[in-house]
Amino acid sequence: MRIFSYEELDELGEGLIRQYLGKEAERTCCVDIEGFVTDFLKLPLLYRSFAEEDSDKIGFIADGVTPLRVYEGGTVVRRVYPRGTIVIERCLRQEHESGRRRFTISHECAHYIMDRAVPSAAFHREFDGERAYTQEDFKNLFSFRETQVDRVGAALLMPRFMVRNVVSMYGCTDRIPVYGDSVLRTADKLRIKQMANAMGVSFSAFLIRLRELGCLCYRPLVEYITEEMGLGQDGGAG
Repeated sequence: MRIFSYEELDELGEGLIRQYLGKEAERTCCVDIEGFVTDFLKLPLLYRSFAEEDSDKIGFIADGVTPLRVYEGGTVVRRVYPRGTIVIERCLRQEHESGRRRFTISHECAHYIMDRAVPSAAFHREFDGERAYTQEDFKNLFSFRETQVDRVGAALLMPRFMVRNVVSMYGCTDRIPVYGDSVLRTADKLRIKQMANAMGVSFSAFLIRLRELGCLCYRPLVEYITEEMGLGQDGGAG
């Protein structure tokens, strides 16, 4: 598999979404990722109840050979779907799962885009910090290929031009400060949540995308403690 730079992946994702949206691109805040699948990529998109032993598997793109275990009429069956078919776990259709559903779909789109010539069966899995993963699990979860696919998936849901338009719309003229590794001011956290909602993604996914695009400014944690909390301004205990 060819190695792409992050810049190339962002440009690829942005170009695809611009081509899909056409003249509406600059006026759009939230990508219709299901429409992108069916109308632009011309791929089947199905929702099924997965019966895989690994409950982390919530998305699948078929290669026409590898079976997917699903429930049909209360029975587990091994179903082989036509190559390029995207299958999403049915429970993600619930309204509160919108962000996770959209990101899973975009991830499977990215697999198809990155492996256009010969699509291979691939699962989208969620990482569970409390689960004991095998070495092979880590290899699959964090392979460079998956890193590239995740980047394209993010670029499809949150293309650079769209993120910047939304950031501007919400009055963020400067980079958003992050203190230490992860501390945000309450007002900035609320604004990020509003922007994420406008784009139809989760708070965490949008925050990661802001970091990828250089929209965050990392500052020492001590600045938050002294300037935002008003503590430790005398230089320590007396």
